[in-house]
Amino acid sequence: MSDANFRLAWLLACLSIGVCARAQSTDKTMQVQAAAQSATQAGEEVPNVPGVTALLRGFNAGVTFSQVHDSSAGWYNLFTPAVSYTISHHFSADASVAIYPDRLIQNHNPATDTVQPLVATHGEVGDTFIGLHGSFNPRLLQSATTATFSVPTGNSSDGLGAGRFTFDVSERAYRSFGRAGLLADFGGGNSSGTFNRVVTRNEDSVGRLLHFQAGFTVDLPLNSRFQSLAYEQLPIGNQTVYSSVSAPGAPPQTVTSGMAASEDNGVTNILSIPVTPHFTLWSYYNRSVHLGIDTASVGLTYVIRGTATKRQFSMIDRALREAEGANR
Repeated sequence: MSDANFRLAWLLACLSIGVCARAQSTDKTMQVQAAAQSATQAGEEVPNVPGVTALLRGFNAGVTFSQVHDSSAGWYNLFTPAVSYTISHHFSADASVAIYPDRLIQNHNPATDTVQPLVATHGEVGDTFIGLHGSFNPRLLQSATTATFSVPTGNSSDGLGAGRFTFDVSERAYRSFGRAGLLADFGGGNSSGTFNRVVTRNEDSVGRLLHFQAGFTVDLPLNSRFQSLAYEQLPIGNQTVYSSVSAPGAPPQTVTSGMAASEDNGVTNILSIPVTPHFTLWSYYNRSVHLGIDTASVGLTYVIRGTATKRQFSMIDRALREAEGANR
């Protein structure tokens, strides 16, 4: 069995074990604790760390271990610690950073890049992201406003950062229909790195752009959740793109510029399975139609302060919104 097939089989086995473990696990103490807390917008999470939610007030922290397969760069590992602080059921903040124990990047040595186009790097970090969130629950639509800022801790020459401070502001609307829901968001900023951060990509950009997402969520058995989103990333000014690996069919260059250099569109599918109040198995598949790149990942998230299941929180959230409506 090849190394790639072995890793794929291992990841699928982890998912199967996680589903079985979740079916047998209960933690009534944590459910009672969580029920006493305020609920926020359905599905609000620290980017890249699905288990770190804003459902518990105060400080929380977690870490995600994941393996990613990219059709341009192959397999690599990712380690993503995150912290969050929830002020109230309306306002929260978080910070996260990606650490790459090993990853393939473009070979910058002209003497060997022909025979060895990719070389391995070890222990590199990406940019650090700080998010500020405000969520609200009117009668028909749940809405969330997010402001994201990046600190240039990543190496832009390796495509792991923008090389400067960047920002993004987005607005998301969510409408629940029982076990399913529709969502859409719109935003803009000056970097592609602050958009769709669930997906680990091979490039980061600097330049003004707008972005759109629309899709649906479905609650599945075992308190799992599936989410599918179509997205469009639209540059509105001159762009500089820093790449770790060239796109398929593109020349081997790591810095490009132009009016449409960072344009992208595609579909992102995400599946999350809460194994216990502290552990969440999750995976995603992203298809970049514009760039022709497929990215898939499976990860395991651990959080210090766990919560009850999503379904129980949906009932709590509904009761809170009804109480808010009665007090108006």
